[in-house]
Amino acid sequence: MKKFLLISLASLALIGLLPASVAKAHDPIILTSDQTTPSNGPLILDGTISFALYGALDSPKDTRGFRVNFKEGDSLYFSILIPDLAPENQLGDASLPFLEITDPAGTTTKLLVSEKVSFAEPYSGTNYVRLTEFNSVAIAGTYSVVVTGDSPGRFTVSFGQIEMFGTSVENVPNRDLGVGGVMSWYENSSTLTAETQSPEAQSTMPEVVAQTDITKNNQSLVLTITAVAVIVAITIAVKVTKKRNKKS
Repeated sequence: MKKFLLISLASLALIGLLPASVAKAHDPIILTSDQTTPSNGPLILDGTISFALYGALDSPKDTRGFRVNFKEGDSLYFSILIPDLAPENQLGDASLPFLEITDPAGTTTKLLVSEKVSFAEPYSGTNYVRLTEFNSVAIAGTYSVVVTGDSPGRFTVSFGQIEMFGTSVENVPNRDLGVGGVMSWYENSSTLTAETQSPEAQSTMPEVVAQTDITKNNQSLVLTITAVAVIVAITIAVKVTKKRNKKS
């Protein structure tokens, strides 16, 4: 019992030093190109559960849609992100994707770019830029969400704050894609061609790609060091426990 307790405490102490994004995770859903409206997009039955919907706009003014159910008084949270990769991170604010959220009463809230917060998700080695966050209290019913923008590009919409994987959803034909689907989405930068990019974006793309590779390498190094530290801590805890047991 003492041995287990020491190991657990050591592990928890080191896990507490990891970035918050390692400890928090969203159940992934990959939006398809034909899910252009809320009615033909996914239906999430409980909006308090943490989901991330990954999609791409194929052309200017293209749309993707989905629906989310909430109960009266539920915490209402939405955010929209883009991969911190070219070409998306080279777009101006007016060209970036945004959300239109229509509540059960018919009121629509438009969420434009309000911030640009870059962060890394070390577990998957992916990097993002958060464009906006929305916090409120839900009314009972179904919220309809539309993602659109003036330029093609990838996006992620996240909502909910309760970590729970594999919960029931409707109209998601590719539910089994999981992390593999996310990585495929992340690595597919073909949504913008050279013709749709500004000259400035084209000239800076090689530098951005190089910086992304360096960031991924640094993340892998951090995870490796952390794993070694956990093993060392556990080994020390076991040795200390053995010594105490011999003395007793």
